[in-house]
Amino acid sequence: MRSFIRPRKKRLLDEMSLVWLLFIVAVAIGLIVFAIVLNYKSSFYIKMLDSLGQKNSAQVKVVKALEKKIALVKVQGQLAEEVAQSNRALKESMQNLFDLIPDQITLIKVVMKKNELYLKGYAASKDAYRLLLEPPLKSIFTKSMVKFEKDAKGCLVFESRNIMEEEHTQRSRDVNRTQQ
Repeated sequence: MRSFIRPRKKRLLDEMSLVWLLFIVAVAIGLIVFAIVLNYKSSFYIKMLDSLGQKNSAQVKVVKALEKKIALVKVQGQLAEEVAQSNRALKESMQNLFDLIPDQITLIKVVMKKNELYLKGYAASKDAYRLLLEPPLKSIFTKSMVKFEKDAKGCLVFESRNIMEEEHTQRSRDVNRTQQ
């Protein structure tokens, strides 16, 4: 049997199949490119997050160091205020002490501690000391001891040690607070 029509060459794919194949290839290439871009971007963001984490931890360390410095400065400020207040109180105490000393008595040495006062000086006589200086000292301190000696020049030298008990100190602080 023979045909009068010449056989035509058949294509491997018809037009519709070719369109579908091109569409599938294009989608596959698009998905591959999208996956590559997504992988690149995610690795970029991961690296950026790591560097930001390192910067953040460094900043946290800096903040902690600054907080420690701030705490230290606050403590130093409180200490400075306490020292200034102590110096004002000491200045006032010294002024009050020198106001107590009469003209007939000359001081050689004054040692003032927290609850103790040591005085050494010249007095015209024992009576001058006992009448002019001893009463104010006894009114301030709980214990007052004095020793008299004559020096090489024949002048009367006294050494007075005055001690304030802690209980008395607390009462005087309470009185000072109520007066202020």
